[in-house]
Amino acid sequence: MTRSRAPLARLSSLASLSVAAFVAAPTLAQKAPDETVKGLKVADGLTATLWAAEPMLVNPTNIDIDAKGRVWVLEAANYRSTIKNWGLLRPEGDRILILEDTDGDGKADKQTVFYQGKDLQAPLGICVLGDQVVVAQSPSVRVFTIDETGYKPKGEPKTIFTGFGGVDHDHGVHAGVFGPDGRFYFNSGNEGMTKLVKDAAGKPVVDSTGSELGKAATKFRGHDKAKGELGYTDGMAFRCDPDFTHVETLGFNFRNNYELAVDSFGTVWQSDNDDDGNQGVRINFLMEGGNFGF
Repeated sequence: MTRSRAPLARLSSLASLSVAAFVAAPTLAQKAPDETVKGLKVADGLTATLWAAEPMLVNPTNIDIDAKGRVWVLEAANYRSTIKNWGLLRPEGDRILILEDTDGDGKADKQTVFYQGKDLQAPLGICVLGDQVVVAQSPSVRVFTIDETGYKPKGEPKTIFTGFGGVDHDHGVHAGVFGPDGRFYFNSGNEGMTKLVKDAAGKPVVDSTGSELGKAATKFRGHDKAKGELGYTDGMAFRCDPDFTHVETLGFNFRNNYELAVDSFGTVWQSDNDDDGNQGVRINFLMEGGNFGF
């Protein structure tokens, strides 16, 4: 499996997608995408330019960049439409897009809908590994296989994990990333851990410490949970092998940890939206096995 992160390209892409998210919501001083980019502040020596905006994509929740430099985008036009009774803005379902810059001018000029379906309801995480597309959307994490054309799925997606809470909720199961150690990292916000995480066969996932995952777990540290024993609580972060076996719990007791970042030394970092911006959120060094106190 190969994967390209293309840091500068990813920075530009992230800036562009952030702009698209901003323009999706009406504001009192709404600006055109190009004008919004001018207000972004970046480090010395870097420049932020507009790479893609509406109508090419709407309300993006997560992106990844494949080995060909294509940007994969999850859309959430129907975000919280069921739990808030807002009605579906896109009755045919949300989409997974592939965006490309085919002429090399620094702007996306090609959009391909990789997948769209009513089973996509505000998905939160995408990770492209070779011919696999891992998509996180409570209650499940599923894998699509890319066909020979490189633009469509081959067959139906396979479920690898299920049982996450937080359906149609941004505190559910989140994005996965491929680490420099060849393992797969992913996490879940607090609403995602309200039940019991299971594997594709419907059996509870048991991590390397002998613990089940979720508030409905009955096993912790290799023993039956005693009455009143909390075990793991709230949001959690995980690591597993590329075939999604041998799960390890990296940390727990987060509020809404969205995506992990694994540096070249194997150190794991997270942002945790633990205060909704009222005072400030936190950036975590993810100490393995740590209880982070939400």
